[in-house]
Amino acid sequence: MPIYDYKCKNGHTFEEMCSIKNRREAKKCTECGKNGYFVISVSKYKPTFGNADRFWELREKKRLGK
Repeated sequence: MPIYDYKCKNGHTFEEMCSIKNRREAKKCTECGKNGYFVISVSKYKPTFGNADRFWELREKKRLGK
């Protein structure tokens, strides 16, 4: 089952594991116990597939036309 983010009215953000069809149902906040509602969040980290050296190598190949 996937993990979804929820946010309560007090501003606490928490994660819950549930099925896709039940993701919109309110969940209890782990800190205050109030209902938390499904939110779409974006990771603050940029996803990468490889290391910085590989990106530099690809950029240089493109720059040099190879």
